[in-house]
Amino acid sequence: MQNRRTFLKAAVLSASIAAIGGLSSSAWAADTIKVGVLHSLSGTMAISETALKETALMTIEEINAKGGVLGKKLEPVVVDPASDWPKFAEKARQLLSQDKVAVTFGCWTSVSRKSVLPVYKELNGLLFYPVQYEGEELEKNVFYTGAAPNQQAIPAVEYLMSKEGGSAKRFVLLGTDYVYPRTTNKILRAFLKSKGVAEADIIEEYTPFGHSDYQTIIAKIKKFAGEGKKTAVISTINGDSNVPFYK
Repeated sequence: MQNRRTFLKAAVLSASIAAIGGLSSSAWAADTIKVGVLHSLSGTMAISETALKETALMTIEEINAKGGVLGKKLEPVVVDPASDWPKFAEKARQLLSQDKVAVTFGCWTSVSRKSVLPVYKELNGLLFYPVQYEGEELEKNVFYTGAAPNQQAIPAVEYLMSKEGGSAKRFVLLGTDYVYPRTTNKILRAFLKSKGVAEADIIEEYTPFGHSDYQTIIAKIKKFAGEGKKTAVISTINGDSNVPFYK
């Protein structure tokens, strides 16, 4: 399972903006409909989130070329929370209170989503969250467009355990140290145990955001995999740490 690569789909963006019915009269009276784009364009998560920003802008351009939404052009308002979780909340408040966006497309990590959630609840804003997440959360101010572990992680592990997937008997649960990897791996560990995988055949490792030295962990994985059982690595590493890890 690769890092979190699910991207915004043009149809989702178009349909969701068109379906917005809760805008204030002042928002409808404006010449354009403002759309917030809340993704890290710098810092450790920029390697992943910049692509989401570009996808949103491309889709907005396509919608505008076809006449916009309800006769109005969409106006993107792009901000950079710079992979800083408190700054996500700050930028979210700016989008809602100052820029008066009708809807926001943003966040990647669950920690950034949880950072902005109180702001969207307080100001009754609408956030479209574009990637898979750990589940265990449901809020009326958020559209969760990605898969939860039972829809993605567990089927992936089931496949790896099958003959077609390599008949893995041992599992390395490797992730960045925050809520999504830890919660997903807690769910995966319980699933593996339900399938008869022994505790000794599962290891978990976590690294901080921006981690780059994976030599010790790679050596541990090689030793673990070299003890006679087919081994699979389930990676929930996020951001630019993927580059040194995969190298």
